[in-house]
Amino acid sequence: MLKETGRGGLLSDGFLRDDPLESYVGDDETPVFVRSNAKKGISFERLDSGETGRIVPGSGYRTFLLVTDTRLVFVVGDNQKGDEGDCSVVVPLSDVELVESTDGLMATTLVVTTLTDVRWQFPCRDDIADVLAYLEAASEAWKRVETRLDEARRLVVDATQYREDHEYDEAMGAVEDAAAATAAARERETEFVSSGVPAMDTRIARTEERITDERLRTLRARATRNLDRAEQLWRRDDYNEAHESFVDAHGDYVTALDVQDAGFEDSASIRKKLARVERNLAALERAPVERGDLARERADETDDPVERGDLLERALERYRRALELDWGDEHKRFVGDTDEIRERVDTVASELVEVRRRLAATSVKDGDRHRDAGRHDEAVECYREAVDFLNATLETARELVPETTDAIAEHRDAVERRLSELDADPDGSDPDSAGDSNTADPGESTSVASPT
Repeated sequence: MLKETGRGGLLSDGFLRDDPLESYVGDDETPVFVRSNAKKGISFERLDSGETGRIVPGSGYRTFLLVTDTRLVFVVGDNQKGDEGDCSVVVPLSDVELVESTDGLMATTLVVTTLTDVRWQFPCRDDIADVLAYLEAASEAWKRVETRLDEARRLVVDATQYREDHEYDEAMGAVEDAAAATAAARERETEFVSSGVPAMDTRIARTEERITDERLRTLRARATRNLDRAEQLWRRDDYNEAHESFVDAHGDYVTALDVQDAGFEDSASIRKKLARVERNLAALERAPVERGDLARERADETDDPVERGDLLERALERYRRALELDWGDEHKRFVGDTDEIRERVDTVASELVEVRRRLAATSVKDGDRHRDAGRHDEAVECYREAVDFLNATLETARELVPETTDAIAEHRDAVERRLSELDADPDGSDPDSAGDSNTADPGESTSVASPT
């Protein structure tokens, strides 16, 4: 019946005039039922306007109902007009709102109402119970699939907008929800036909491609944002946050490679970015100790004691920061042996205390020279500078070189007394009143023993 054409005669009903019924079956469709009602044709009613009509076949031809896994097709042979040929009406199963039947004296009528409020009627003497049951199940399956696909497409649009607004986490959330919607559509498909429906598969796959494309775009955009952010944080020495952002970028680029599933050349752009992340991440993990080492090396190279103190202080801060970064973390991220870093902290702290004490002693000697020469303001400036050096040194000493704390405090107190005496005797008439014989000369520096 699917392949036949031609006009019938006295003892036969004929088929279609132009093309066989199989020509109405799409490449991705499977025919399920074929029914004919001979000359009765089809009738329709537009529910919104009340318009009605009937289409019947020409002489020697028939009317057919073709049901596939995708559509419902009415084909009327020659349409009673020899110059116009066959007439067909296509109703996608996803557009079927209601399927019912009415029993008459000589035939049962299949009644199909569409979502566009058109009611089609196909009277038939053959048993159509199985057709009715199939159409009900198929139309429901298609509507569920289309509902899920509509939801997925809407979510892809939302994801695109989120991405363009740089709200990447929200975009990925919408992408995941869209993927869940297409997965649900797949479930509806296999519930309907366990082996799948090609037309459904095509529509679902098309939406899945859109989701994959948006997922890839969002992953790359978010990874780029995290990479840029990580490099900015690194420049601000915010190692923990920088490390987290590098790891996030790395994860997104790896996922993007998997999602793209492309060849070596086509994935070159992502692989280049991924390599950049890996290089920077490795460098970041070495940076805290390396930057401490660099500051210490520069301190050893300079002949300026003030600069040496500043560089040692910087090295100390960086070593201590290196110790703090992985504190309490089960998974070590940053390079450096903890015991070795602690040794560097102790050594640099001792050197820093010694340098600052020597600077203080030098300032006191300069202050004494100015005082003896009657230069009051210059002397005050030098003594205050010495106090500042000792106060800064005392803070480090209390925490890291505690055995020097008392001596430094006494040194500072002696300088402060000298300042007070200078204020009380601005002309320097009593230079011997700087302190008793039991107090160390503030112009002298005592070496600091290295901690054991």
